[in-house]
Amino acid sequence: MGLGKYRTPFGRWLENNGITSVEFAKECGVNRDTIGSMAGDRDYAPRRTTIEKVLRAAKRRNPNVRYEDLFPPM
Repeated sequence: MGLGKYRTPFGRWLENNGITSVEFAKECGVNRDTIGSMAGDRDYAPRRTTIEKVLRAAKRRNPNVRYEDLFPPM
């Protein structure tokens, strides 16, 4: 956190909510490396099913979170 590495909006959401990628990966049933890529790699393009799993788990934590908050259009 704050080490100068690039974070996607999804990565910033994880950090702002105090969630580790390992913890969130277990919650949504996605590999932790995938969550890490989604949080820190601007060129990573996850599958639609992966995004749906992540969004479902994010909504369990915060029902007001929207797709656009985590994955804004580029």
